Formats: sequence, structure tokens, C-alpha cells
Amino acid sequence: MFDGIYLVAITVGLCATYAALLLFLPFFFNKVRRRIPMRTIIVSITSIILLSVAGYAVALSISDLQLGNRVLHGFGGGFMAFFACFLAARDSGVSVGRTRFFIMAALIVTALGVLNELAELFLERCCDLPLPETLDDTWLDLLSNTVGLLFAALCFVPFFGAGSTEVRVTSSVR
Repeated sequence: MFDGIYLVAITVGLCATYAALLLFLPFFFNKVRRRIPMRTIIVSITSIILLSVAGYAVALSISDLQLGNRVLHGFGGGFMAFFACFLAARDSGVSVGRTRFFIMAALIVTALGVLNELAELFLERCCDLPLPETLDDTWLDLLSNTVGLLFAALCFVPFFGAGSTEVRVTSSVR
């Protein structure tokens, strides 16, 4: 039961990250906010939720708990957080180069991974959950997040335009 609540909280956090980035990215890059159709926002949030549920189902179906945890952190902590950054950049219509987008998204994903580890520590302490015997679990979680973000970068950064380092990413949803 606790796993389910925790995964719902992670998914809500990913959606909140998308919403916050959608709101603030234009101020950092364009200095102008444009009106974003509600349908675009709903499609993006639905994509985050459905892809998260699919990834969690795969991770939880792995019988080896350590491997399942690695997949969970790589997918949820790295890939999905980068995906939320990508969707927010696309939907807000910011003009940003590939390198700047990658650095920004990698920093956000890393910060979210550290916040997740702090939340895990807090929940393990206050909810009397079993603590890992060593710090290796934390470091492996952060490494898994990094592998997930690098995989997501390979999947999404090319969509910032072929042969150009500065292009506008636009949504196909109208």
C-alpha cells in the first residue's frame, strides 16, 4: 500500500514539475508568456500519468527488488522528469538551444532526484520503515536517475531541430 501511495505522490510531483516549468520557463528564456491551449496541457499531463503508470508497472513486475528499484529510479526519477521538462519546454514555446535545454533539464532532474532521496530518508525515519544498511542505495538511486536522464536526453534532445542549435519547439496539439 505504501508503494502505491508513494508512486502516486511521485506522479503528482512530475505533473507539478511540468506545471511549474510551464509557468516559469518563458520568464527565463523568452521574457514573454504566451497563451497555451488547455487541450495541450491536458494531453501533456495525461502523457505523464500514463507513461508513469506503464513504467511503474514494468518496474514493480521485476522479481529482483534491487533491479526493480534501479529501473524505478531510472525511469521515474530520470526519464520521466526529463520528459516533463521536455513537454514544458515544448508546450511553453520557449526558444532555447539544445545545449541549454539539456543542461537546464539535467539540473532539474538531478535536483528532483536529491529531493526524492531526502523524502525517502524522511519517510523511512518518521514512518518506521526499514532503512538501507549502507548509503549505497542512495548513491545507486542517484546513479539510476542519471542513467535515466541520459537515456531521455538521447530520446528527446534531437527534437530540438536537425542541424540547428537554436530552434523553437512547438506542440502538434491544437
